[in-house]
Amino acid sequence: MSFILFGAGMNDHLTLDQALIRQVRGEPSALDPVHRSRRVEDTDDQSPEQSPGQYRPRGRFSPQSGAALGTYEAVKKQTLREVGPVQFAAQIMTEPVRTLAPNAPIRDLRALFERYGIGSVPLVDAQKNLVGIATKGDLTSKRIRYTDLAPRPVSSIATANVLSATTNTNIRELARVLLAQDIRGIPIVDDERHVVGIVTRGDILKSLVNYAPLELWL
Repeated sequence: MSFILFGAGMNDHLTLDQALIRQVRGEPSALDPVHRSRRVEDTDDQSPEQSPGQYRPRGRFSPQSGAALGTYEAVKKQTLREVGPVQFAAQIMTEPVRTLAPNAPIRDLRALFERYGIGSVPLVDAQKNLVGIATKGDLTSKRIRYTDLAPRPVSSIATANVLSATTNTNIRELARVLLAQDIRGIPIVDDERHVVGIVTRGDILKSLVNYAPLELWL
């Protein structure tokens, strides 16, 4: 099984079907009230008449230029010869992953977000075991002044139940779970359950841009 759900007293192996439907986000922490409106950065780019899950390109692509298509075919063949197929989490994950201890102050979390331009930080204990995850959403959703929030431990705003995946998890399965669970990233763990990387939506998109044939976008 490729997916593992970590939590308090929990270390559950999940099939793909279970990972798609299992509720992994816990209840809001004791720092509520929580601002529940959806941020612009977390919303899909949809027109008013567009239903959720649909994508409608704003322009029309007209592949009429034979020269352009011929050039693309030549480049694609060369690229496919140079770059092998990408299938597994280990091939696209971001590493080294930035982590924090659960008792680290929230100011350290914010510093990681700003310094590295990331949106998710796994929490690990002294043995490097995964014990939680904190996101930008966890930080910005709290209706508390940052000066009051900064010295508190990251664990006070983090999610304790963390859906992770192994290094040999199929990329397509990762993408399906990211969308189904509406999460930004999935920590990747090794055979000893230590965090070795993270796969985000951005990593999935980069793999499409760098490795997938362009017909996928048409």
